[in-house]
Amino acid sequence: MPVPKNDNVLVGFEYKDDAGVYKISNDSCLIQTVDFFTPVVDDPYTFGQIAAANALSDVYAMGGKPITALNIACFPVKETEKKVFNLILLGGLDKINEAGAALLGGHSIDDKELKYGLSVTGVCNINEIYSNKGASPGDILYLTKSLGTGFVVSAICTDFLSADSLNEASLSMSKLNKRASEIAVSLKSPNALTDVTGFGLIGHLSEMMLASGAACEVDLSSLPAINGVYELIRKGINPAGTKRNRKYFSKYVSTSKNVDENLLWLAFGAETSGGLVMPVPESKSDALELAFKNAEEPLRRIGKVLQKEHDKGTLIYLF
Repeated sequence: MPVPKNDNVLVGFEYKDDAGVYKISNDSCLIQTVDFFTPVVDDPYTFGQIAAANALSDVYAMGGKPITALNIACFPVKETEKKVFNLILLGGLDKINEAGAALLGGHSIDDKELKYGLSVTGVCNINEIYSNKGASPGDILYLTKSLGTGFVVSAICTDFLSADSLNEASLSMSKLNKRASEIAVSLKSPNALTDVTGFGLIGHLSEMMLASGAACEVDLSSLPAINGVYELIRKGINPAGTKRNRKYFSKYVSTSKNVDENLLWLAFGAETSGGLVMPVPESKSDALELAFKNAEEPLRRIGKVLQKEHDKGTLIYLF
């Protein structure tokens, strides 16, 4: 699609970034994003929280601060009780308030399939934009949330899912990436930043490495997982999005022999409102880890950025 060049657009969609960034003054930028989807849990209030946290996450993944939000509501008004819609919007408002943003209104339509999300505007300093471009060889790769939400969501209608697994996944999906982003930005630690959503860890790492002209290695045994997820994978729970991720992004991946197949599926797993992935220079890694520990925020070292071999298409080495 031919997109006219605009000198004020500092981050567009050339590298599949999380949000767009538009210059509004010599030192300030607007961050803009939109995201909405169908319910991933049965409880309407929790669904509203998750959908809002997911949309707000794109601003945090750019190193920004959300300032305004607009509701996007597609509700089957004749088939569903109005209190369900009210709870969804209240859940979303809860997260908007937690983010410190202002709800300005929104738009709703009568739709056969329920959907909810937000259009979010954020701000950042022009010198503190964190895109998915910039990972450098030698950087340590960090992940801030456990993986496996897609498998839990797909297992909701089965007898395999435990209440503990569902509760842990719901808390993870509704948790804002606010504090994690604030810590990383305040220390000026990451060389790049992105969040893990529908394309899974491998998909979003592939996009980051493509944008950065680099490669990386990931220790699969280091990946944090929601309790019970491996049992779900072993029982055949495998979301369609995860299968598509593996089919498409495998072209960028080289896997060591005897790697556990369950770990591979987790790495390719489609996520909802996942954590942040950040490549950080080794010289800044100790300070980052200490800051996260002091803030009682989860942070896991999962791999390292490598020099890309230009004669190969491999971007990610899994072991």
